[in-house]
Amino acid sequence: TEPPSGKRQSHVMAANRGDAPDAAWDVIVIGAGPAGSATAITLARLGRRVLLVDEQTSWRVKLGESLAPTAVGLIQHFLGELPARADQTPGLYRTLGNIALWGAEEPESTDFFFTATGFGLCVDRLIFDEALRSCAVAAGATVRRGVCFRSCTRSADAAIHWQVRLASGAQAQHHGARYLVDCSGRRAVVANALGIPMVGKVDRLFAYAQWFVAGGEDDDRHTRIEAMPHGWWYSNRLPGAAGGETRRLVIFHSDRDLPAARMAADRHGFGRLLEASTHIAPLLAARGYRACGRTRGAPANTQRLRDFCGDAWMAVGDSAQAYDPLSAQGMEKALRSASHAGHLIHYALMDDPDGAAPLDGSNTHIHQYDESQRQSWQDYLTQRDFYYSVQSRWGDQPFWRRRRRSVASEHVGGR
Repeated sequence: TEPPSGKRQSHVMAANRGDAPDAAWDVIVIGAGPAGSATAITLARLGRRVLLVDEQTSWRVKLGESLAPTAVGLIQHFLGELPARADQTPGLYRTLGNIALWGAEEPESTDFFFTATGFGLCVDRLIFDEALRSCAVAAGATVRRGVCFRSCTRSADAAIHWQVRLASGAQAQHHGARYLVDCSGRRAVVANALGIPMVGKVDRLFAYAQWFVAGGEDDDRHTRIEAMPHGWWYSNRLPGAAGGETRRLVIFHSDRDLPAARMAADRHGFGRLLEASTHIAPLLAARGYRACGRTRGAPANTQRLRDFCGDAWMAVGDSAQAYDPLSAQGMEKALRSASHAGHLIHYALMDDPDGAAPLDGSNTHIHQYDESQRQSWQDYLTQRDFYYSVQSRWGDQPFWRRRRRSVASEHVGGR
C-alpha cells in the first residue's frame, strides 16, 4: 500500500502523542462547533499540532441557520466547492432571499438573484457541524469526543504555556499546550476559568423553537421574519427530509421575563402565539404543516467578554461575542473569526519559537485580533440598533420600548 499523505500522517502522529501522558500540542481548541472546527482546520492546514476537544459524544438537536450569500465563499473555503445541483449537497438548502414583515404592515422582499452567488444557504446544523469536524481530522487535527474541559494552569515549562486538565467521564487527562482557544460558545468555559467576566449582557432575548412537518413538498425558498407586539418570528424550510416529510423551523424571539416568552415555552402556548401572526401562520396552514416534537429554548441575547484574548489564550466565535439572531451573522461570524484567529495564532507562534516571548496584546498579531473583535462589536451594535429602530408599530409594548432606550451602556469595551 502507499504511505499515508503528509496530512494524514500528521494526524496519526498527533493522535499517538495525545494517547501519551502529558501530551503536548501547539494549540488546544475547546469546543467543536463551527468556530472551534474552523479554527482547528485553519491551524492544521498551516502545519500546527492541534487538539480539538468535543464535549459531545453524539449528535444533539440544533436549530437550523440561514446564511447570507456573503457566507457562501466561507462555506466553500472550509468544505470545498458546492455541487452545481443544489439537491446534491447534504445538509445545505439554497435560499432565494428574505421576506420580512417588519417596519411596515406589508412584506418587503430581498432577492439574492443579483448577489455574487445568486443564492444564500439554510444549514442543517447537525450535518454541517459534523462535516466541519471531519474536515478538521482530514486537515491533520485530532478530535477527542466526549471530553470536557476542567481547568487550565500556567506551565513551569517555558516552551509549553499551559497545562490543561480534561476529563472523559471519571478519567482525567492532562495535556500541554502552547496556546489555548476558547470556542465553547456562550458559556465561554476557558474565559470563565481565567476569571474573565461577561459584559454587554443587557437584554434577555430568548429563542423558542418549534419544528413542523408536512407530507407534501414545500417549494418556498425564502427566509421569513415577522415582527409582533411581544417579539418577532423567524421561519425557514430545512434541508433534507425524514420519511418523505418536509421540515420547517419556526422560532419566536422575546425577552425571557415577558408573559409571551413564558407562553412560548409550552408547545400549546407557542401555537396560540403563532395563530396571531399574519405572515407565517398562513404559510404553515397552506402547506399542511403540523407541529412535531416539543418546543425548545436557547439564549439569544447580546453579550461579549471583557477581554477577547490574553497571554497565550483567545476566545473565538460566540465565546468572544454572541449576537442577536436578527443580525443573521452567527455562522458567518464564527467561520470568519475562526479563520482570522487561526492565521494570527499561527503567526504569533512563529514569533515565539522557544516560548520566551509573551503571546498577549504586546504581540502584533494578537493585538490585531483584539482590535478586529472590538471593531466588530461596535459595528454589530450599530447595525442591531438600526434594525430595531426601523420597527415602530408597537412602541408602547415592553419588548420594543426596551430596544428604544439609550444603548450607550451597551457600547462597552471602548478605549
